[in-house]
Amino acid sequence: DKIGCLSLPPYNFFDGISETASSSSASSSSSSSLNLLDATANLLRGRTNIVVLCGAGISVSCGIPDFRSRGGIYDMIDTNDYGLCSPEEIFHYEIFQDNPRLFYKFARTMLCPDKPHEPSPAHKFLSLLHDKKMLLRVYTQNVDGLEEKAGLPSKKVVYAHGSLHTSKCLKCGVKYDTQSYRHDILRGSVPSCSRIVNQRMKRQRNESQSHHDDECGNDKNKTSDITVTTCGGVVKPNITFFGEPLDDRVSKCLEVDREKADAVIVMGTSLSVAPISRIVDFLRPSIPRILINRTIVIPKHTDRADSKDIINNVNDDNNHANDDGVHAKEADFRKGYLFDALLLGFCDDITSALSHVLWCKRDDTHEQLSRSDSHGDALLLYLPDCKLLANDMAQINELGISCLLKHPPERILIFPGATWKAHCNDGDEEKVKEEKEKECYHEIVNCNECNAVITGMIFKCNDCFDYDLCKACHSKVKRKRSHYEGKHKFMVEES
Repeated sequence: DKIGCLSLPPYNFFDGISETASSSSASSSSSSSLNLLDATANLLRGRTNIVVLCGAGISVSCGIPDFRSRGGIYDMIDTNDYGLCSPEEIFHYEIFQDNPRLFYKFARTMLCPDKPHEPSPAHKFLSLLHDKKMLLRVYTQNVDGLEEKAGLPSKKVVYAHGSLHTSKCLKCGVKYDTQSYRHDILRGSVPSCSRIVNQRMKRQRNESQSHHDDECGNDKNKTSDITVTTCGGVVKPNITFFGEPLDDRVSKCLEVDREKADAVIVMGTSLSVAPISRIVDFLRPSIPRILINRTIVIPKHTDRADSKDIINNVNDDNNHANDDGVHAKEADFRKGYLFDALLLGFCDDITSALSHVLWCKRDDTHEQLSRSDSHGDALLLYLPDCKLLANDMAQINELGISCLLKHPPERILIFPGATWKAHCNDGDEEKVKEEKEKECYHEIVNCNECNAVITGMIFKCNDCFDYDLCKACHSKVKRKRSHYEGKHKFMVEES
């Protein structure tokens, strides 16, 4: 059983088809593309608990720019004009607290678009996964809400970085619909909280008539002034800025989904922002990992073996749970690479092609199909040309193995739109590392106990998602066994 063989690592799903793909003529390129895509689709067939991690790349075709591409959000920010050291600082919480006008000056079009954005084929692919009962959860870094607009139920979506559609007062916490203060944003004002916190009525009367009125019982000269005091706090969109903790739902869902997930798809993200960049590594390494993106990516701190030390060992046997069911980290069969299949190109093209191969009849292979989903939107399903990178030695030689970030070429499919950020020769690993460091915004980690920014050593719980302690708090927690009765283990990283 071909699919049964693919249910276990190391998922060598292209075995036996490379020669067919390389020898295919131009006239049979569609058939060759189908074979390559079908091999990838076999990694997903039969899965019922797929976790999807998506980013700005799936919303670009909707008219929403991503962050790091040329012409993206960070490219639009003139740091000199805003008085910033880097474009990322426009989304830094401390800077927002000091001067919220900077954010609102830039974010007018983001918060108040001229017309509503509509979901892309990539969003509809997520809805199809749900309809086919293959989806466990979508963890999105996007704040546009298009996943639900495409048909996903809210319980299936975790907004890792919040949503632009709602806002709250930083002073009193009252929530608002962002569109309720649209006019303030468009005229460049910082929205303030209008909640009434105090209302007093002050009665006044004409002093010259006061004695006479009192004797006659005449109160007509009395007037009433109502004094209303509003909160006046700064209203901030419910998106997670750098330096803010993630919503509790992120970690709670991940810790539940960790044992259920049977595959993970990463779509349209550079995995540059922690702690979301750690999700792939947090999930069990034995499940298939598929990347759908324009470029090869690998997050910082992917391999936890790079950590200096692992302490509070749960069990001497790292492949089993202890008596209390607490699991130590599984060993990863991958030797230096992260994904089992890399589909590089435009997300819409790739997801449409995967939809075609997964769910359409084979006799419709050479036709461009349009189907309607349950919401009446047309989802274009077609088969773009793709090739196996392993069969293009000229491309490999031009790029250099270092640019593949240790991913074997026989696991990489090239679609229209694929791009390479670093064209460097073999052996230039330092240059690749430097380029990757530029993409990664410096992670600001707050201690979960004392809430202070951690400098120096960071003690990260290996069993919880995004639970970090400073050295002093870790010593207290370890001594008191206050975190899961001391059963969880920690690893050490430098901030």
